[in-house]
Amino acid sequence: MPYFVKIRLTYSQLEKFIKSMGKHILQPGKPTEDYINRRREARLPAHLPSILLQQGHTIYTTIINLSSHGIGFLSAIPLNTDEEVEISFERKSANTMVPVSLKVHVCSCNEVDFEYYIGGSIKSQSLEYKKFFETIPVQKTDLE
Repeated sequence: MPYFVKIRLTYSQLEKFIKSMGKHILQPGKPTEDYINRRREARLPAHLPSILLQQGHTIYTTIINLSSHGIGFLSAIPLNTDEEVEISFERKSANTMVPVSLKVHVCSCNEVDFEYYIGGSIKSQSLEYKKFFETIPVQKTDLE
């Protein structure tokens, strides 16, 4: 069983301790190459209001990035990794709003400023999602 010891330190003692720890507590470790290249394609930044359907509950969320195979969104509640959820949003088609639904496999869930960033891979796309991606203009890069 772990135990804790209360130690009183002066500000200068605390400062020396933190400096002696170096990067171990002040900076995250360097990401691995596998982590950097884990996605099949780049995600596009977004800000789309959305609804998450999970076990009969409706949760308001905000999609903040997406690609044809993945999605990132903010939620007020955490989700378990490997969970399957459905997320819906609307896209404009002509003069009407058309609902778009996605089945998402949750890959990660991290707390960020009193809410949760959830990243997932899209397991099934509706025809409307494919149409939604066709409407996004391709950006020219300096490499082309």
